[in-house]
Amino acid sequence: MRVRELEQSHEIYTCRSYLILGEWNQLGDVNTLVDPGTDGAVLAQIEKLSTGCGKVPVSQILLTHNHFDHGGGIGQIKKMYGCRVYAWCDGKDVDELLYDGQFLKAGDDQLQVLHTPGHSSDSICLYNLKQKLLFSGDTQLRVRSSDGVFTPEYVESLRRLAHLDIEIVYSGHDEPVTGGVQEMLYNTLAQVRRSKIF
Repeated sequence: MRVRELEQSHEIYTCRSYLILGEWNQLGDVNTLVDPGTDGAVLAQIEKLSTGCGKVPVSQILLTHNHFDHGGGIGQIKKMYGCRVYAWCDGKDVDELLYDGQFLKAGDDQLQVLHTPGHSSDSICLYNLKQKLLFSGDTQLRVRSSDGVFTPEYVESLRRLAHLDIEIVYSGHDEPVTGGVQEMLYNTLAQVRRSKIF
């Protein structure tokens, strides 16, 4: 599995988008776009990438949640490539609903769907065990103080993620985290547990 981080548009508020490819761009690989962003600007970048001879550059789109800055550009990409769209809850252009614990082929490997409500009720993370990486969407993984207010569902989401072996986090808006992920998660969980929870 190769992860290509696509550049964000500087003209409109959007998220970070990631294109997942197989190591060798083989025909059986499933080119997967995580969170296409607001305006379809990633299309121009995808067209310049080597995504496999005779392959559709994007076979499927995975949404970490249905907020506009993550999925507003789906229509343009779907029109261009005819790809299927997967999300936790129904919405415009969504073809199939995801469920907790589901495994999906992405590139030449698998991603596990983890329902992580907190930022929104339909938030998910996508986890790859082999490379120990997580696409976290807008699930907040770094909390530095105990003066916030959080839901019990978010606490459970954090607890669940803290028990995974994660070395790399690809976030919906922040720079990738490539070290100290477990410590960050444990510290965040401790801060959140000291905060108001209801």
